[in-house]
Amino acid sequence: MVSPRDAKAKWPRGVRSLRNSLRNSLRSSARCSVLVFAAWLALAAPAGAQADAGWRLVQEDVQTATRVWLRDRPGAVAAFRASTIIEARLTSLAAVLLDHRRTAEWVYRASEAVLLSSDGPTRGVTLVVTAMPFPLRDRESIVAWEMNQDPQTLVVTLAGHGLPDGAPPNARRVRMPIVESRWQFTPRPDGRVDVLFEGLGDPGGNLAAPLLRSVVNAALWEGPWQTVRAMHEIVRRPPFPLAELPFIVEPAR
Repeated sequence: MVSPRDAKAKWPRGVRSLRNSLRNSLRSSARCSVLVFAAWLALAAPAGAQADAGWRLVQEDVQTATRVWLRDRPGAVAAFRASTIIEARLTSLAAVLLDHRRTAEWVYRASEAVLLSSDGPTRGVTLVVTAMPFPLRDRESIVAWEMNQDPQTLVVTLAGHGLPDGAPPNARRVRMPIVESRWQFTPRPDGRVDVLFEGLGDPGGNLAAPLLRSVVNAALWEGPWQTVRAMHEIVRRPPFPLAELPFIVEPAR
């Protein structure tokens, strides 16, 4: 019997050269195919699949479709995401977010909200005070925010980011150095609205202190959980059910 090695040795020089060329070409094509396939996977994966990487569900109420997820951030406080479904108009929900005088009625631990400046009804800077249990000092954040509506999908978004130097500090409080948040209202075919609330922050102070760390860990999930649940109630209170905002378009019924 002739071994494969002996058989290869008997091939004519031209055949061997063609064979080697084909083999090298195939290896190169295989490497390219792997890279192209990997790139295709990254592009073809649903946006939600990429965005949801690392999120873990920590609280859920199936009846109201309310859920809270957390995502760890190395060396920092975890990010949060909360979602729910609310039977309300887009305009009513937007009006709730824009009424800083009612913030303390429904936002978790918010004791005060003051509009510091605004250059129109959809953009401004607000001071928000968050109550903390004794003996911790209350937290305050200066948030620059803007509301937009997509003209095609009618999705309403309010995004905010912290301005730690946006106002003189209050010696009785701790200024939060990092604040980022986003609200998103997506109309559903059944007339209800998908509500998404997500964000992250740094409460300031020494997170190694047991009391502060305990309060922060509890607030990570309880804050967004209580806030989106309270939105179900506040949006039904006057004047929000009949609110009118000229810059918000309702979906056709």
